[in-house]
Amino acid sequence: MNTEISWDPARMEFKPVTMTVVHDGGMSFSATTSTGLTIPIDAHVHLGGKGKIPNPIDYLFASLGGCIGIKILLDLGDKGLAPELLKIETNAIRKQDLPATFESVHHIITLTGAFSDEIISDTLEKTMTLLCPIAVIFGETAKMTWEYWIL
Repeated sequence: MNTEISWDPARMEFKPVTMTVVHDGGMSFSATTSTGLTIPIDAHVHLGGKGKIPNPIDYLFASLGGCIGIKILLDLGDKGLAPELLKIETNAIRKQDLPATFESVHHIITLTGAFSDEIISDTLEKTMTLLCPIAVIFGETAKMTWEYWIL
């Protein structure tokens, strides 16, 4: 795998991240980004949430899949390629003790398009180990694996 990234420096995201989270009552919170976007958060139902808005684990895995998808599209776009379909399915197994993390995280990436195994394999290896900071963090704390299907 080539670890040299040929991206335009404007794509590099080295700015600090800020977020403000405020308790809204009950088990609900509102997170506000540095750009003013508001994200509603509720506890999981078994922890007293109402189950009508996502809980932190929902957001965590949505963020993971979204980050993986964005980095795949950028890397393939740099190669002049674009999938007709890109789907990321994630299955995670929680550790059965503390600390409350995950034992394993497995991704099934499905793409439609004229891609070689070599290109997709290289793109996914870079995405999971270098480009997507959320995937890199997961890879540091859990056994993270992936497979892909080109349809």
